[in-house]
Amino acid sequence: MEVLNIDPITHGLIGAAISSLSGHPMQLNDPIFIGCTLGAMIPDLDIVTHFKGRINYLLKHRGASHSLLALGGMALGLGSLVHFIFPTSPWLTVVFWTLLGTLSHGIADLLNSYGAQLLWPFYKKKFTVNMAMVTDPVIFVLFLSSLIFSLVQPELALFSTLTVLTISMVYLVIREIDRLNTRKRLSQAFGVCGEQIKVLPAMYRPLNWSFLLYEEDRVSFGTMQKKEGRILKTLPKWDAEDPWINNALEGELADIFNQFTPYYHVIRKDIGQEAKIQFVDLRYWNKEDFLYKGEVLVCADGKITEERFFSFGNKSSQGIVLEY
Repeated sequence: MEVLNIDPITHGLIGAAISSLSGHPMQLNDPIFIGCTLGAMIPDLDIVTHFKGRINYLLKHRGASHSLLALGGMALGLGSLVHFIFPTSPWLTVVFWTLLGTLSHGIADLLNSYGAQLLWPFYKKKFTVNMAMVTDPVIFVLFLSSLIFSLVQPELALFSTLTVLTISMVYLVIREIDRLNTRKRLSQAFGVCGEQIKVLPAMYRPLNWSFLLYEEDRVSFGTMQKKEGRILKTLPKWDAEDPWINNALEGELADIFNQFTPYYHVIRKDIGQEAKIQFVDLRYWNKEDFLYKGEVLVCADGKITEERFFSFGNKSSQGIVLEY
């Protein structure tokens, strides 16, 4: 996603703040500061998967590189390298603070609806708690302010970090309370139980929410405006026994959406002797349409003839044709 542009910087700011808890100065020649800060950023090196194509990046980003197994391995490798270059602190100490940096990355990525595969390779679904935007400007500003203050007043760096960590926790608690209250308001407004509603962070507005409303015959996507829910798109519920849809669910595109998002929907459209099965990622709305979509063409005998992936809600795009 293009909105990830400042995400690694936010992780680095969090890592720098955590390093101050060690009592070490925030200096470029301090191994604790370097290990913790770089450790908090290094998992996003999975951006190199972009060179093999956009779909490969979408599948790999926040995948294996963000698992607890990988975060531990990165901390061990990076911490050992930093200790080798700056052998002024015990190896175990450097690795420990580097580990705190990498773990902070994984925890922070759980806060938004993109999520992370923390339990890879044992469980490949992404975990998410849907509390904040992909890059939350409030968190970014808080930790940037803390870094600037700590550099100007080094003797108060620990106080600055403890303060910003406390404020961030309070902010997230308030967000969670607001999310739960939003679900209650939606439940009352639409006359459904809370289990039928998923409240997600809005894509562009940091203090707003989007929501998914699951009803008996349809699924609706909407946004909260002045504490009132507004439906933007309604999709018919898919027939789980439809053989055309079940054939499409056996294809490569279905595997992509299964790994990529916990909230996707399938729609069947008949075209003569064929059927077009559309896949929609319900998390992100880009003004007029969903950000990520896909199409599977199924011929009369049930075989898949073509699969395409579309991103950024571009109606004029031809999409990416999946090859077997």
